[in-house]
Amino acid sequence: MVESIDEEKIMIELKNFNFKRNSLSYEYLIDTIKIVANDRMVMRDFLKYVYRPVADRYKTSPKNVLWCISKLINLMYFNTNEEIIEDYFKVSKNNKPSTKAFIIGVARKIY
Repeated sequence: MVESIDEEKIMIELKNFNFKRNSLSYEYLIDTIKIVANDRMVMRDFLKYVYRPVADRYKTSPKNVLWCISKLINLMYFNTNEEIIEDYFKVSKNNKPSTKAFIIGVARKIY
């Protein structure tokens, strides 16, 4: 059985990046990473198995969860040194991971 990933591990991992941490979008991001880290099978349908449970928890829509996380990650890319992102995700300069790839990448590092 896989050990359940807790929020503290996720928040420690996210300290690698410059996020606005006092927003609801950041809470959404933590929840989505936790879902993916605890069950890799959810990656086959992010809208249904990742964004919907978060949306249900916060009484909003899955598309709103995706939109908020996307905006949060885009702002983080603007505020975080490119070299940190390149090293963390092993990508070339100016090749930023998508929202889904970011969530999966962080979840894999934690897992």
